[in-house]
Amino acid sequence: MAENAVSTPNSQMEVVESPNARGSDPDATGLKTLMDKIKPSSFKLQRTYSTIDISADKWLLINDPSSIAKLENPPSLADGICREIEMDLRYLGCELIQSGAILLKLPQTAAATGQILFQRYYYQKSFVRHNFEHTVMACLLLASKIEEEPRRPRDVINVYNRLKQLHNRRYSSNANKKLEHLVLDQNYVVLKNLVIKTERRILNVLGFVVHVHHPHKLIYVYLNSLNLLQSKDILQKAWSYMNDGLRTDIFLRYKPETIACACIHLAARTIENPVVLPKTPFPWFELFDASDRDIMAICQILLQLYNKTEVPRLSRLSAHVEKLHNKVYGKDKVVPVKETVNAEPPKDKKDRKKSPTVEITEDKRRSPSATKKRSRSRDRSRRRRSSPEEDRRRRRSKERRDRHYRSEKSPKSKKSKYADGTLGSIVNGNRR
Repeated sequence: MAENAVSTPNSQMEVVESPNARGSDPDATGLKTLMDKIKPSSFKLQRTYSTIDISADKWLLINDPSSIAKLENPPSLADGICREIEMDLRYLGCELIQSGAILLKLPQTAAATGQILFQRYYYQKSFVRHNFEHTVMACLLLASKIEEEPRRPRDVINVYNRLKQLHNRRYSSNANKKLEHLVLDQNYVVLKNLVIKTERRILNVLGFVVHVHHPHKLIYVYLNSLNLLQSKDILQKAWSYMNDGLRTDIFLRYKPETIACACIHLAARTIENPVVLPKTPFPWFELFDASDRDIMAICQILLQLYNKTEVPRLSRLSAHVEKLHNKVYGKDKVVPVKETVNAEPPKDKKDRKKSPTVEITEDKRRSPSATKKRSRSRDRSRRRRSSPEEDRRRRRSKERRDRHYRSEKSPKSKKSKYADGTLGSIVNGNRR
């Protein structure tokens, strides 16, 4: 399959040469000609771009030595986080994304996409440098758009606020504490902008490669080929192992076919009535291009996940990461946000004149020209299209008003009664 190639900045992945790029491939020749036309900068520096392949296989971080080094030494370790806390942060972030997808009524594919994007992002960036909570909300927001089930940023923020309060209440002394609603003030606007900026940063760091191959559907296909669909237990068990594996980084290390085979292998051994999978004339997983070594490695990672005796605490991890951030990068400059106070307006007009809340400064006074322009724009907005009959009716009424106005302007006779009892008329002040 020929890999498409585009030029993106800040890409750290190595160039993957497609086998069809050799020889007389017209697409490869045209791409090479286009790349040769791009000149370096005027300062005679090298071009700051590289070619990447647009496919989900790009994020299998076990193909080259540099990617293996990232798996062994994530960027967070260089900032002082130990390996255990780094894994707890990954587990907790994926857990919050899964719970948030349920509250937002997103499909399981969207939850899986958000967790995989979260894992990819923090193999490129550090937990200490980039806020953990903002990334969780941004991954939820981005995954909903990728799976064509978009949600509003306000809904995502409200759901995360609820999950955070539930998580903290679980470990607090006051278990019956009432949940508080998120106040839509200036702090909310700042948080919303930070989430949107984090979403853009995720796309930039990942090179806009957000394709994810989910192995969930492969479980059904493989069990059907093995004639094991009659047993619903093995299907449900393998599906559960697949969802739990999203908390780990196995989707960055192995292909979806290998992960599906590992989940089936583990489910066949752990259900109430174990199933013996065929091994002759060759092992069943070789039919799906999987190896015994990879399957055993995935099973070991999944079993280590169930050995956790305590769920990581969000408050403890956040405090630890914030302490390291202040130590390595210094304290961030926090812009103070003024609290909004809803003052009651005065009842009397006299008090209203004396009240400082209604005083209008010279800068805020509206000029007559501005008021006139505003009234004109308001009149234009009120105009609407009408039918010919309405136009004729409006024209006739206007003519009647004009005639009536002219008649009032013109001099007319007034009758008056004199002292002698005779009637007379006065026109323009003259007696007749």
